[in-house]
Amino acid sequence: MANRMLEKCVSVGANPGYPECVNRFDLEYYLVESEMELDDPGNVRKVYGIEIVKRMDDGSVENGRFEGIYADKGRTRELIAIMAANTVTPVSLPYILDDLLGE
Repeated sequence: MANRMLEKCVSVGANPGYPECVNRFDLEYYLVESEMELDDPGNVRKVYGIEIVKRMDDGSVENGRFEGIYADKGRTRELIAIMAANTVTPVSLPYILDDLLGE
């Protein structure tokens, strides 16, 4: 079972001077912590991933999630910061991870 912790929130399209902007949405970036069993059944290791949730004003929700990206929580948090700074959405998450991680 994976646990997730909210790391960053970004509002997109919110422009105080333009209330007619209807394409506003919020992005939530989560750190996902799970366990991975290694070669030996008793040898379990914590691994970290990312979940992005996009909440639109109309109530619809999109999400994208990848577990087990890194075994280092700090590296995963750095990756989340990069994603949030560049407003990566759930739809683009697999492509961005592919580019950043070179897989």
